[in-house]
Amino acid sequence: MAGSMRLVARPDTWELRVFIGRDSLGRVKHRYVRFRGTRGQAERELARLVIEQEDKLAPLIESELAWNSSTTINDAIVTCR
Repeated sequence: MAGSMRLVARPDTWELRVFIGRDSLGRVKHRYVRFRGTRGQAERELARLVIEQEDKLAPLIESELAWNSSTTINDAIVTCR
């Protein structure tokens, strides 16, 4: 399970990112969390988030829209986001 962190504001505000899976179209999905604390505390929080995600039963999967003659423009726009 992958995770990353970056400093987004001083003093010590971190953006933590955890891979949660792929949707039905194969696009990568992440969970983002803002954390305020030292780098070491942020690393521990990231590790906790990664373990929490690994413990979940199934990866994120969205239902795929069946494209046919009744597909509306709005359905197509929502699917392509």
